[in-house]
Amino acid sequence: MEDYTENIEKGKSLRYYAYRRFRRHKLAVSALFFLIFIILIALFAPLISPYNPDRQLLEFSAKPPMFESLAFTRTEGGMEKVVPVKQLVKESWDSIVYLDYTGKQISTDKENIKMHGTEFIYKMKFVLGTDKFGRDILSRLIYGARISLSVGLISQSIALLIGVFLGSIAGYYRGASDKVIMWLVNVVWAFPSILLVIAISIVLGKGYWQAFVAIGLTGWVDIARVIRGQIISIRESEYVEAARAAGFGNLRIILRHVLPNSFSPVIVTSTVGLANAIIFESSLSFLGLGVQPPTASWGQMVFDGYRFLITGTNFGMVLFPSLAILLTVFAVNLIGDGIRDAFDPKLKK
Repeated sequence: MEDYTENIEKGKSLRYYAYRRFRRHKLAVSALFFLIFIILIALFAPLISPYNPDRQLLEFSAKPPMFESLAFTRTEGGMEKVVPVKQLVKESWDSIVYLDYTGKQISTDKENIKMHGTEFIYKMKFVLGTDKFGRDILSRLIYGARISLSVGLISQSIALLIGVFLGSIAGYYRGASDKVIMWLVNVVWAFPSILLVIAISIVLGKGYWQAFVAIGLTGWVDIARVIRGQIISIRESEYVEAARAAGFGNLRIILRHVLPNSFSPVIVTSTVGLANAIIFESSLSFLGLGVQPPTASWGQMVFDGYRFLITGTNFGMVLFPSLAILLTVFAVNLIGDGIRDAFDPKLKK
């Protein structure tokens, strides 16, 4: 009898079974690893970026992928300047003679040249090419991940706070508060999201924090509707009635008993909102209303390169940032699908 009881499987929580279902969703797990990879790239951008993303070398303007060139670093007025070299003519113990990209032969002393390892002249390689200002596209992609992910996460956090707060009040108290909040939801819902984001951005001004505030102030509607619907179905449950009978206040009931049991669909909605926020940030940067140059942003990179796409040259200037946006948004959506399936009670354990 004791062996039989010991072999009986103990009851598991909903989160345990949700984790098991999510782990079996191979696409969602792969997307999660990809998103973690992008986050790590963004966090360690200064360590893995090959060059300064804002450094302009006009001699290297709009170069194709795998472009290579010689260069040296010279100190002028306490600042370091990279000097492109088209061809090294002669190097002696105290000077360097080289051809610049205008074909002019120049001689310079080694006194003000910074050593690069054991050499004065070193090779620069641009794996993904350069943009129209001669900036390294790979470095800007790496730093652009910081902007897109941070704006997406911060704006979605703002939307989550507003949506959960208003949805909880509307769903739990009902009555006049529900009518007022749902009227506000319907008003915001009536405007196309991207147009409302653009309008708020124009009012707040151009910049980094203006972008995530504008996106956050428009992304709370779906969360509020989902929370309201969940709380309406939960507020009459037996455990909520028991909490009221025990004398618990409304705030404690909402925070300790109602919200924890209504967050599963909110998580799914938030992942979709995160994907939309990344797209909105890229759209604002493309229109010049988001993060301002020279700060690297995927949307700004697409804007810088789309004229070359029209002329049929240097497709990488648009292709690489567009792929970054596409793959990141696709990964977030796949994660959302996996979370939705994981919390679906109709699926087998």
